[in-house]
Amino acid sequence: MARGEPLMRQWNLLKTLQANRFGIAANELADRLACSKRQVQRDLNVLQQVGFPIGFEERDFGARFWNLSPHFLERQELMLSVTEMISLFLSRQLLVPLAGTQLGDGLATALNKIKALLPATSLGHFVNLNESLLVKNVAQHDYSGQDKEIGIISRAIADRVVLRVRYASPRRERAFDGLFHPYGFVLFGANLYCIGYVPDRNDTRTLKVSRFTGVETTNERFERPDDFSLETYLHGCFGIFRTGEPQTIRVRFTDWAAVNVREQLWHASQKTIEDDGERVVAEFRLADTIEFKRWLLGFGRHAVVLSPRKLAADITAELAAASEAYRA
Repeated sequence: MARGEPLMRQWNLLKTLQANRFGIAANELADRLACSKRQVQRDLNVLQQVGFPIGFEERDFGARFWNLSPHFLERQELMLSVTEMISLFLSRQLLVPLAGTQLGDGLATALNKIKALLPATSLGHFVNLNESLLVKNVAQHDYSGQDKEIGIISRAIADRVVLRVRYASPRRERAFDGLFHPYGFVLFGANLYCIGYVPDRNDTRTLKVSRFTGVETTNERFERPDDFSLETYLHGCFGIFRTGEPQTIRVRFTDWAAVNVREQLWHASQKTIEDDGERVVAEFRLADTIEFKRWLLGFGRHAVVLSPRKLAADITAELAAASEAYRA
């Protein structure tokens, strides 16, 4: 049997114990985990040996009802369940791009607190869950070299301090050098962005942190709009950029693209308008199409824009240019 199988079963065993705070019998555990009562008893013994606070109460003529101590983690105002703590411990792979920065160090500090509460054998027991749950990103970026800049931006966000930044925009010959009111960070994929107000442009912009070539604080402070929310600001975006007014977009997907769109929600506004089993017509409500167009082009001929006409024309022109490039 693969190492990951007993670990996943024991993981589910902990979750079941956690959900049944007044105890649960071994035979019911066996039913829920689809294994034998003897296997449950072996797993309980293993988890106890590595340090998990599992006990039992005897009721009903000596029958044992197993539970997870509810008071084990009520220390120093830290109220996390055992499985929540392990989930956080394993989630460190989600924030690999921020390793070596103050943002990543915050997670490391939290993990150190978890390690202090749970025996090393308890956490170590589930290390191999990485073989059952692996977060894989196609792209990676190392932000450790920008820890100083990220620290300055973080403090400016918290203290509402205006920054003077030098930003190497890929679309401009000269770097932007001006004032910036940082509202907050957004980690999108493997890339870290900072959203804020640019006085020189009188606009809220999304700046990629890896393109900052200089960051320093000023003696000025700014007022963040009371109604500003990162989540609301990005609501109509397919990715990270917002450039226009919301519009309704309809796309017909066929073959493997239809399967992909049928099985996955790519945006909160996504709606299925038609689905005959062969093709899917999906509707999106987006304020920006830059990243959406790149996504559609990835489906090739299996994604056809039905409306609006301008977006369909943009995709047609891009495909024609690609065809010409291949012919050349």
